[in-house]
Amino acid sequence: MRLVPEPASPLVIVNPAAGMGKAHRLVPRIAAWLREHRPEARVLETREAGHAEQLAAAAAELGHDRVVAVGGDGTVQEVLNGLMAGIGGDRRPALGVVPGGSGNDLSRSLGLPRDPIAALPVALGAELRPLDVGRGSRNGGVRHFATAGGAGFDAQVAHTMSGRPHRWQRGAAGYLVATLNQLRAFRNRDLRVRMETDAGPREMEGRFLFVCFANGAYYGGGMQIAPDAELDDGWLDVCLVGDISRLGALRELPGIYRAAHVNHPLVDIVRAREARIEGDPTARVHLDGEPFGHVPVEVGLAPSAVRVAAGASARVGE
Repeated sequence: MRLVPEPASPLVIVNPAAGMGKAHRLVPRIAAWLREHRPEARVLETREAGHAEQLAAAAAELGHDRVVAVGGDGTVQEVLNGLMAGIGGDRRPALGVVPGGSGNDLSRSLGLPRDPIAALPVALGAELRPLDVGRGSRNGGVRHFATAGGAGFDAQVAHTMSGRPHRWQRGAAGYLVATLNQLRAFRNRDLRVRMETDAGPREMEGRFLFVCFANGAYYGGGMQIAPDAELDDGWLDVCLVGDISRLGALRELPGIYRAAHVNHPLVDIVRAREARIEGDPTARVHLDGEPFGHVPVEVGLAPSAVRVAAGASARVGE
């Protein structure tokens, strides 16, 4: 943990669409709290997809030394990509997170309060920790992520969710319906995964339900996909879920929330600095639940690239 002065000029970026409008409804409460406790803060609501990334990229030039993302993991991903694209090094603003979305997996991995208003003092506080930033690359394009990504079934569900126009379809109930619908139709994919581990190169090839690469312990709205993953250890925890049948996957699904899947004989978790996933070109990819095309994809980490505000209960190392 690193203590620094509290930010002199924080920028609070709110995605009004996050959490089916939850983040937008938080704005009056956030503004009231800031007027009383941090009147120097500036609050902006985004207007469209990509706007949070633009604001975060310009934050340092505009004099902001902290950028707080109010929304879900998609909002955090936009802000993170903006910070990575802006001024780097010691001049890069620190990141704060206020959970206002449907998933909030980075917030969960950081041990932040679930109540958004209770999370505000943490997001604007002096306790900063290093955060490794994930990186996905395909076809010359690069996208950063905070929590996790994957190829296969989980990415198929993410793709389905991204195209849903109605609010109810994007909530927890909608996610469950999409998962069950995709599970009925999905066929496992033939993939090859090449990883750089602490013991050297390792390759695994076969048929997989999905392959997840995790920076933090949680993804998918509370699924404990990689229970031993830490946000600042310089490693990705690659969870390889093999050729499990539809019925087997249905049985295992509830257990992922309590990490029971790690005991399945067709599940393997490997710590890697970087990985390349290739194979069936119909296998989709996602980063933090946002679609990222299809395989092949290369993933890696930028160790301690960002400082993030977190409480004492955070799951990152001291």
